[in-house]
Amino acid sequence: MRHATIIGALVMAVALTASAHAGWYVEMHGTTDSLSWQGNDGRALDLSSMDGKGIKVVTIMPDGRDGLHKGDLITAVDGHAVGQVVDLVTYANAHMTNPTRLSISRHGHDTDLALAAGKLGALMHPHP
Repeated sequence: MRHATIIGALVMAVALTASAHAGWYVEMHGTTDSLSWQGNDGRALDLSSMDGKGIKVVTIMPDGRDGLHKGDLITAVDGHAVGQVVDLVTYANAHMTNPTRLSISRHGHDTDLALAAGKLGALMHPHP
């Protein structure tokens, strides 16, 4: 009887949480020089650092999310140079909940973007 009660509770928990997570899906791929993800809600990010001179924003949807635009080149995070995508991901992992400052080059002009606490971590590791 005890096993039936436990199994029944587990089945009920799965049934109740399944509907809460319905439609949640994020497909993610990453290497040392690239990171891409796409959510089923239209959000997407594609970063590339094939030349090691910074991280190019190949795609970001919606454009302008967190101040980033397609074609931006991320050159530093909080004053630390980033040459490869893995550098940015490693920094984000170590500072998941901190506010951060991205140094970017946009159309030949250098500028800084301030990201609120947790935004860099959320950008690198999206949740549905």
